[in-house]
Amino acid sequence: MKITSVEVLQCDGGWRVQNFVKIRTDDGITGWSECNCMRSDPMLKPAIEHIGSQVVGRDPFQTERIQLDLYRATQRQTGGLAHQAISGIDAALLDIKGKALGVPVYELFGGLVNPKIRCYYTHCGRPEPANPDAPPVRSLADVPACAQYARSLGFRDIKVNYPMTEDDDDDISPGTIDGIVEWIGAWQDALGPGCSIALDVAFSFKMLGIRKLAKALEPFNMLWLEAETLDPLALRSVRESTSTPICIGESFYRTQGFKSFFENHSFDIVMPDTVWNGISMGKKVADYANTYDILFAPHNSHGCLGGWQAAHLCATLENFRILEYEHDDVPWRNDIVTHPTNIVDGCIEMSDRPGLGCDVNEEALAEHPPTG
Repeated sequence: MKITSVEVLQCDGGWRVQNFVKIRTDDGITGWSECNCMRSDPMLKPAIEHIGSQVVGRDPFQTERIQLDLYRATQRQTGGLAHQAISGIDAALLDIKGKALGVPVYELFGGLVNPKIRCYYTHCGRPEPANPDAPPVRSLADVPACAQYARSLGFRDIKVNYPMTEDDDDDISPGTIDGIVEWIGAWQDALGPGCSIALDVAFSFKMLGIRKLAKALEPFNMLWLEAETLDPLALRSVRESTSTPICIGESFYRTQGFKSFFENHSFDIVMPDTVWNGISMGKKVADYANTYDILFAPHNSHGCLGGWQAAHLCATLENFRILEYEHDDVPWRNDIVTHPTNIVDGCIEMSDRPGLGCDVNEEALAEHPPTG
């Protein structure tokens, strides 16, 4: 079997353009994957096409060899778009391999450890939700309705954001700390017992501000505080100062990108993006994390196919904690794929369909061209 072409199909994904990698073979088997990144789609599509041209004519079963060769070909562009493009190609090749062998992708990595993948509702409480069924949250008074909506879908856990102010410049203002405490308290009261909340502040603050925030959040028994930095020792200083779990990782690539954070015990939970890091590399990162007793909870702000890519990886892991799930998405999210990632009791149930178990509906995709 040989690879005959690598294409990228796009559609409107609301707040991001969705890219789908389509790899054809001379045996008639087609592999699919999703590969998105917010604000960089004009660069990501040609990156996938350029890097993909280097695998035409090769054996799609040689996934590890191809990945190594592509890493070497882009070694001056480590991480970012180059790695995302390689990851999209890797996932589509695994889809081909699974289909050719008649087995799900998770069987290529040791088989099922977790037949049900527990998920949390991410970006919960947007003021202008993309999903028309999701209640908007424009004030604290709107929180109970949205919390009840999330619970009705089977989710026990959610992740929220908080609007920063112009006073929050690297450090965090007292007003913002008070506002976040009030915000998290409202969600906790509305969700009820047995539910947990994650807060994502990304790169909003330096570590002084993160330490203050983590301390203020301790009474809420958070799922985690998600705060980004490129300094592992700075992050460790936060972790050592608080009982609030610390989560990070969506901005790192390959095992090398996580190495110093693991070795310095800088966080409690690691969050690589499976679409950006790839399934094969994601497995290596997860196993590496497991040697340091670190839980694995992938970043997943993607559509259904991207969700399946993450789920197949999570299904094979001892240290899997929970998977991000983008329910508040464009209304055609489920129409553009053959098998949506439906949530049952807060979980994705793994299937035995070959490959990733999900193809792209090209006709439905064409009905939603990217708008930029």
